[in-house]
Amino acid sequence: MAFRAAAVIWTALALAVNAVVHFWLAPQFDLVQTRLENGFVASLGQFFRVAAAANVILAILILVRPRRWSAFVATAASVVGLALTVSSTVAPIELPFGLPTIPAGPWLQLRIVAAAAEALAVVGSIVIASRRRL
Repeated sequence: MAFRAAAVIWTALALAVNAVVHFWLAPQFDLVQTRLENGFVASLGQFFRVAAAANVILAILILVRPRRWSAFVATAASVVGLALTVSSTVAPIELPFGLPTIPAGPWLQLRIVAAAAEALAVVGSIVIASRRRL
């Protein structure tokens, strides 16, 4: 029971750290833009802000309702984020539906922090999902 409670706390903290990193990096990616089919201009910075907001919502959800379903949602979001973080160090990522391309970049400090936070969130959310309720 105590281990699951610790997993809830470290998962929420990891999601919060990832949100801070994405909010911090968003202005740097506002210049990476594309025009969608309906004429709307979308920037990669906007998607960083959406990812940050999603991480905040997931952190609150994990703290308030640490259930299997919320842990699965946190796991899925963290796995996708980790995959995008790791794969964008190798090559640019072409997003579907005309969304902006995620440029490739080296392993810088904030990217390492984001990847570590996402990995901790994956592990923590799997622990939450595998243990009985609080």
